[in-house]
Amino acid sequence: MIDGESLVQRLLSSDIKVDLLTLFRENPGLIDGIDGVAQRIGRKSRAIEAEVKDLLDLGILGKKQVGKVGLLFLQKQKDAEIQSTVAAYLASVGSASR
Repeated sequence: MIDGESLVQRLLSSDIKVDLLTLFRENPGLIDGIDGVAQRIGRKSRAIEAEVKDLLDLGILGKKQVGKVGLLFLQKQKDAEIQSTVAAYLASVGSASR
């Protein structure tokens, strides 16, 4: 697993990624194609492709092929693991600065 500092930097590396994380965490049952996801956050699908790929690589998002459409969804367990790692990192940074 990636260390907490790297995760924080990677997760907050762009506004698009933050928008994607917010969308899926506020709607954990959401299953949609890249065009639908892009529309939901007010972006073009080409503009979010790289960020979606990074979240897929991290395992936060999953992708299931249904016919010709790739459907994106939140991988709840992996997301929870990553959130825990980030929380532990932030707590350690906070206690180290005191």
